[in-house]
Amino acid sequence: MNAENAREVDVVVVGGGPGGSTLASLVAMQGHRVLILEKEKFPRYQIGESLLPSTVHGVCRLTGAADDLAQAGFTRKRGGTLRWGANPEPWTFSFSVSPNIAGPTSFAYQVERMKFDQILLENARRKGAEVLEQCTVTDVIRDGDRVRGARYTDAAGQTHQVLAKYVVDASGHRSRIYKLVGGTREYSKFFRSLALFGYFEGGKRLPEPNSGNILSAAFDSGWFWYIPLSPTLTSVGAVVRQELASRIQGDPEQALDELIQECPLIKDYLAGAERVRSGEYGQLRVRKDYSYHNTKFWRPGMVLIGDAACFVDPVFSSGVHLATYS
Repeated sequence: MNAENAREVDVVVVGGGPGGSTLASLVAMQGHRVLILEKEKFPRYQIGESLLPSTVHGVCRLTGAADDLAQAGFTRKRGGTLRWGANPEPWTFSFSVSPNIAGPTSFAYQVERMKFDQILLENARRKGAEVLEQCTVTDVIRDGDRVRGARYTDAAGQTHQVLAKYVVDASGHRSRIYKLVGGTREYSKFFRSLALFGYFEGGKRLPEPNSGNILSAAFDSGWFWYIPLSPTLTSVGAVVRQELASRIQGDPEQALDELIQECPLIKDYLAGAERVRSGEYGQLRVRKDYSYHNTKFWRPGMVLIGDAACFVDPVFSSGVHLATYS
């Protein structure tokens, strides 16, 4: 190991998303030196917008970010509404039916991830973590079998190295270094799905008090999510089986429109709505094969958390919670 010109901290966190910023906040609050290396400049786009109460009132209360979230004006989500199963009519569940979260904590938020992730990252800064954005980790530093730090390139193209007691890979499903713990990433044989998604202005809302609920609607080709991010902005995504990939790989605009036409409930809710066509929300995006787990999560001096470690089908909105809880 060549430690020449290397600074030293206690923990290097690769990635400033919800998992990385949560871990950095908690470790910094214990008085340890934490460095977050984030490859992008925040705010940046990310999917995964429907949260759970245990994230908002549990994890974010532990890190000190809950009050900032409460002041951000995010849409309140009291539960979920589904057109699923044998019943042709949508049915609703409420978080308040659980005795564990009944009362003032029986809600979550629908969030624009650009704003939500920024709040969590700024919270990590306030808690004492150092954050370097536009810094891409390219490799780890090894001392025998143990990981002892990371090498990264900054926005100017300069290469640096930092020593640490632990390196945490929280850099998501596109991680460049997750393989370095060993093992393999194994993809679900059942959830071999593709998601095609975009954003609409002017879509309908569920009747009160459930206007902020996520609406999930099953149809012959898969299922839709319909997430009210604001009174007028809606995140809409179609999740389809792998064998229907050819439909999406052609013209995504046409494919999404055809899928909407297949699902009467979503078609009705988008009647009169217009797809956003500018800014970060202006493009249609595709994600595929996103249900997976690593066969190994750690090696001496290095651990994977969040989407760098595993992810499951998002139908129950578990992604951000599992990332932060991990």
